[in-house]
Amino acid sequence: MSFGDSDIVRSAIRVEGFRDDEFDYQLIKALGVADYGGSTIGECLAVAAEITDGSPQSWARCFDELAHRVEATARTCLAAGHRVSGRDHLLRASTYYRTAEYYVDPAIEASRHSGERSRECFTEAGSLFVPPLELVDVPFDGSMLPGYFLRPSATVAAGPGRLPTLVCVGGFDSSAEELYFHYGAPGVERGWNVFAFDGPGQPGCMRLDPALPFRPDYEAPLAAVLDVICARDDVDPGRVALVGQSFGSYFAARSAATDPRVRALVANPPVIDMRRYMEAWVGSDVFGMSRDIRPEDVLGVPEDLMPKQMQWGIESICRRFGVPSFSAWRDVITEYRLGDLVGAITCPVLALIGDREGNEPLSQFDAFVGALPGQVSTRRFNVDDGASTHCQTDNIRLQAQVVFDWLDERFA
Repeated sequence: MSFGDSDIVRSAIRVEGFRDDEFDYQLIKALGVADYGGSTIGECLAVAAEITDGSPQSWARCFDELAHRVEATARTCLAAGHRVSGRDHLLRASTYYRTAEYYVDPAIEASRHSGERSRECFTEAGSLFVPPLELVDVPFDGSMLPGYFLRPSATVAAGPGRLPTLVCVGGFDSSAEELYFHYGAPGVERGWNVFAFDGPGQPGCMRLDPALPFRPDYEAPLAAVLDVICARDDVDPGRVALVGQSFGSYFAARSAATDPRVRALVANPPVIDMRRYMEAWVGSDVFGMSRDIRPEDVLGVPEDLMPKQMQWGIESICRRFGVPSFSAWRDVITEYRLGDLVGAITCPVLALIGDREGNEPLSQFDAFVGALPGQVSTRRFNVDDGASTHCQTDNIRLQAQVVFDWLDERFA
């Protein structure tokens, strides 16, 4: 009900998205983690109103400013002895720094600052969890893969012994901190250990070692992760599951196909051919550009000739895949295919997808499910579920219910 002459305004916030599809998705990601304390709706919508649509620089600046304000409040709360309030603000500051980092120019120091502040705020907040989170670095290829190990409280855990454990594998733009909100927080509530980490090619890993880009044989770093996790005396090695989110589902599926320590797999959504997936994402015109382009070639190009989003995307793809040019990336990404490995996945599998993710993801979902030789369960989320977005970022609580109820039933 509203009245035309009313001078009472019930809300100054207007729920408006962006014309830019990727901006809209990244905003939904930031909003989604509010389910487990990673953001607030008001803060996200307020900062969105300040962002220039389609401008990565504006996005990064506005979210970075929000992150600084929220972190400053956390410091004030902690100095006054308000541990819960300080923890909650640090968790949100971590999200906002990570959201800023997504679009920060990696050539400037602010990029490293945003990522490091996200990790530091999250780590400090985690020290106030009950029980506190544990920092676990996994040795791999002469370097370290940074991760977080979370345990349920004594009141939730089935006992003091070995517990079922979920290892979380992120995708292109996820972080171990973000995976906490998707799987860590709901997992420990249900009596699960949860390990979230940043692997080769992911921002948290490449901040520590830029020489560790994405690699098609992701079963190698995951074997190193499983070596560390399965050796722990609080982990039941007979109840270890993997969840792969976005591109992480390709990475996790390779491990499930080759490592018998993986006793269950959640693919959200299944990606069996990354070249086809990426071509559908960027569009065939862009993907098939005849002219080879290097990141340095697009520096300073006017926006009317090449949108800032495309300039950012070319640089980000080349850096994260460890290649010098867009053409080289097109060649390398052909190696990221599951192929016959799908038929080697014999553990139980849960495949998830939103029905609005597009024709190519839906096609790969159907192909993956149809090629599995063993027990498979599926869930297609729709608009009525409020979870039709990629990786259910718009309804993390429903995602958690589906994933952990299925895992509990598999390991009962």
